[in-house]
Amino acid sequence: MKDFIKYNLLPIFVIIFTSTVLYGAVSDYSKSSINSIKAIVDDEIITQEDVVKRAAISIKQAQDRYRENELMDKIDQILKDTLEEIINRKVLIKEANKLFGTSEAMMKEVEKDLDSFVKGAVKNVGSLSKYYEIAEAQGINPIEKKNELKEDIMIDKIMKENIHDKVIVQPKLLRRYYCENIDEFRQKKEVKLRHLMVKYSAHNNNKEETFSVAQKIMKRLEKGEDFSALAKQYSDGPNTENGGLCSFEEVNELRKDLRDVVYSLKDNDCSKIVESPVGYHIFKVELIKPEKIQKFEEVQDDIYKKLYREETTRLKKQYINSLKQHAFIKVIN
Repeated sequence: MKDFIKYNLLPIFVIIFTSTVLYGAVSDYSKSSINSIKAIVDDEIITQEDVVKRAAISIKQAQDRYRENELMDKIDQILKDTLEEIINRKVLIKEANKLFGTSEAMMKEVEKDLDSFVKGAVKNVGSLSKYYEIAEAQGINPIEKKNELKEDIMIDKIMKENIHDKVIVQPKLLRRYYCENIDEFRQKKEVKLRHLMVKYSAHNNNKEETFSVAQKIMKRLEKGEDFSALAKQYSDGPNTENGGLCSFEEVNELRKDLRDVVYSLKDNDCSKIVESPVGYHIFKVELIKPEKIQKFEEVQDDIYKKLYREETTRLKKQYINSLKQHAFIKVIN
């Protein structure tokens, strides 16, 4: 029962955006074109409105992420993909009706799953009246939605039999994928850079005095004192409250001669005292994680899931294409 949710099943209480709401985003579609025919599948038609309604959530998400021409290009792609999705769904429904319509036992099983799902939805909101109230408020016709859920259950059952139950990922393929894509499992080392600055201006612009302070700090570092603690106490540079911790951008903004010093440091190295026009600097690279390649045993489950998804996608495409060969499909541009 839970498997059918995986296949194009929107939650029972998803808000369906109306065509009026979407006109702002799909500005090039006029009122006359919203009801235009986009495709014919056997004896059923798919209108522009059908496509826009089903794409509503994706279009809303695109509105939040994209602007102007990029938004319109994205919407065009969403509508194109959604039309293909609706065509595929109609082909699958036709096949499901053909198979389940000849088996009373199979249809009873579908009705049982449907009843169980609806009862669960009603239980979640408290009562049947509340269920209808919420559905009405969201513009959902409960009867139409129930029919759609029934179709989803039927589709899921034929998808399970013809696709999911046929997916086989041989163990040797996991090892092969690991060896052929080893860089995918290479974890880069993680380091932090800390910066302690002693400014001339903080010491009466006295260069000798400033250098003396830097030397005292350096000696304490050499004795093993914590760089972060000393930076918090003595640094006149940025991020003193964070122990002189530098961001990637801040490292790039350093003078070239200072960057050269930083890039020459090895893991957990501390630089010598470096002079600049504003004072003296001490840097330390802290190794957080060394570079390593994850072991096969650590990633084999992830590899299996990836290969399983890829094989499922391949078989799904193959199965739907085989069904399309026996259907009349005409897409109208």
